[in-house]
Amino acid sequence: MKNINHFIKFTFLIVSFFILNQNILAQVQGGVISDRTDTRIMDAMTDLTNRKARKGEPPKDVKGSYYFNKNFQLSRVIYFEEELKGKIYLRYNAANDEIEMGDFPQQEDAEEILLKSEKVHAIINGEKYKLISHKSNNTILPESGYLIVLFESDGLGLFLKRKKIYIAGVAARTSLDRSLPPRFVDEITYYYSIGENIPIPLKLSKSNIIKIFGDKGSKVRGFIKENQIKFKESDGLIKIFDFAESL
Repeated sequence: MKNINHFIKFTFLIVSFFILNQNILAQVQGGVISDRTDTRIMDAMTDLTNRKARKGEPPKDVKGSYYFNKNFQLSRVIYFEEELKGKIYLRYNAANDEIEMGDFPQQEDAEEILLKSEKVHAIINGEKYKLISHKSNNTILPESGYLIVLFESDGLGLFLKRKKIYIAGVAARTSLDRSLPPRFVDEITYYYSIGENIPIPLKLSKSNIIKIFGDKGSKVRGFIKENQIKFKESDGLIKIFDFAESL
């Protein structure tokens, strides 16, 4: 099964060399050859092949899991807008925000990590993962991380982030207290973007959802009421954003 991963790497390399050669050809035809030839493609290959393996289970004293779904899924990878062929098994590590590569569904540990790049998209179990700069609730500056694309158009974007948060253990202070082991807890956050703005967290209240659409808010309110949309679920939010985009 390891020959599958070798095939993936080889495909990456072929596509990369093609793009690199096209860039050089364009520079020659334009009469300019830069000493700073774009080396990002070769750097990407280095990053991909030099990643360390990941254990499938946290230490025994830590409760919970790195994953929402531990099994590797038969997936698709889009690299520079080209879909790679062949069987590709991936799973999302929600604790480390990494997409792990495997050879078969029940594989325990990950051998390699998919390259983290805005040019590489993964479709796992029908969900599209993209590396997107966004602003979370806990940071002042934007951060780059994987978001699941729920809805995306020129004017609107709706995204989902599933995260595993590590909580340190707490020792009992007295014999009457109970100690708490270190653990991973789930964090689910929706994000939205309008225009060219980066995604920011979406507060799941009807008033806030209506507010973000500005002048379209009254029509969105009517749509939610008329269709009894459950705005705290992905399906309902997708319908709302799709309707707002059509206005």
